[in-house]
Amino acid sequence: MKINSHYQPIVSLAHQRVVGYEALLRAQNNQGQTCSPLEAFLLAETENRVAKFDRECLINHVNKFKKLHTMDQWLFVNLNSVSINPKNLREKLVLEHLKTLNMQPQNIVLEILEDAAKSTSQLKEFVDFYRSLGFLIAIDDFGTGHSNFDRIWELKPNIVKLDRSMLANARGDNARLRWLGRCVDLLRETGALITIEGVETQADALIALDADVDLAQGYFFAKPNPHGEYDSSWLRNELQMLHHRSLFDQTERNRGQTQKKLVLKNMLIEASKAIAQGIDFKQATHELLQHHAVERIYLLNSDGVQIVESLIPEHLASMVKAYAPLSRSDGALWARRAYFRNAMEHPDQVQISTAYIGLPNASLNITFSKVLTRIFSAEKNVLCVDVSASFLNS
Repeated sequence: MKINSHYQPIVSLAHQRVVGYEALLRAQNNQGQTCSPLEAFLLAETENRVAKFDRECLINHVNKFKKLHTMDQWLFVNLNSVSINPKNLREKLVLEHLKTLNMQPQNIVLEILEDAAKSTSQLKEFVDFYRSLGFLIAIDDFGTGHSNFDRIWELKPNIVKLDRSMLANARGDNARLRWLGRCVDLLRETGALITIEGVETQADALIALDADVDLAQGYFFAKPNPHGEYDSSWLRNELQMLHHRSLFDQTERNRGQTQKKLVLKNMLIEASKAIAQGIDFKQATHELLQHHAVERIYLLNSDGVQIVESLIPEHLASMVKAYAPLSRSDGALWARRAYFRNAMEHPDQVQISTAYIGLPNASLNITFSKVLTRIFSAEKNVLCVDVSASFLNS
C-alpha cells in the first residue's frame, strides 16, 4: 500500500493566523486505486498489522511536516484505537525519530477518540503516559456517539475538538447556538483549548467567533493539500473583517435587547407602583400580561415565598397543563434565585436575570424583578415577570 500525507491548516481566531496543521492520510491500495483512510486501515487489519501501519502513517506525517518549514506550529495526528496502548505506539521509536528530525514531542498533538479504549482508565493511562513524554493530547469528535463531560474531566486533554455536527446544528438555530457557546465554556473549565471543525462558510466562521472557540479548521480557511498551503494575506484580512462583523452584530443585538428590556422595565415599574398603592394584583398587571413575550407574573414576600398564584397568558395555558404537578406555585420558595436576592439587595432598581430554565413548563426564561413597598402596610414584596429568552435574543 502506498501512503501520503495531506495537511489542513488550523487557525487561531484571536491570533488571526495558522497555528497548526492536521495531518490526513491519503492512500492507494496494491492495485494503485485510491482508498479512504478507513479502507486503508481495514486492509491493514486483514494483514494483521494495524498498529505498525498506524506508526508508519505517523512517521510519514512527521517526515513531510518537517519539510514544510513550519515555525512554532503544531502537527495534529490522528491515532487508531489500536495504538491507544503504549506498547503498540512504541514511544522510544517515535521519540528517536523526532530527535533525528530535531523536533520536540510538544510539537505533536495526538488526536484520539473518547471511545478509542475499552475503559476510561485505559484511555487515561495512555493520556497520562504520552503527556508525561511531552506530547499534547486532543480529544477528537466531541459531541458525537457517547461523548460526555465526565470523561473529559477525567482525562483533562490539552485540546478538545468539537465535531462538525455541532456547528452544522447551530446554523439557523438560536437555541443550539446558545448551547454551543455554553458547551465551549464548560469544556474550557477543564483547562482545554477548544477547536471547532467543519467551518465551511463565512457564516460558519461567525458562529465559531460567537461561540468563542480558540481554534477552527475547515474548507473555508483551506482544504487539505500536500503542502498545507493557504492564502495568508486573504486569511488575515478575512479574519479581521469577521472580527469587525461579529462585534458589529453583537452591538446591534445589544442595542435591540436594550430597547426591548426598557419597554418591559417601564411596564414592570408601573405595575409595581399600582400594587404598592393597593390595586388588585391581577388588575395591576393586566397590561403587562398582554405583552407577547411574558410567560408568567408572580409576587414574592421578603423571604422569597410566592404569595399569589402565578398569572399565565391564555395562549400558554395548555402548555402548562403538561406540567400540572408543578403548576401550583403559591407557597413556592424562590429565595435562592438570583433575581430575588439581587432585587432585595438593590430595591430601587429593576433586576434582569441571565437565561435559565424556568418552572413550571421548563422553558428558557429571563426574569425581571423589582421590590415594591405597600403604602398602607409597609410590607415589602418582589414583583417578578418571566419573559421568553428567545424574545430578547431574536
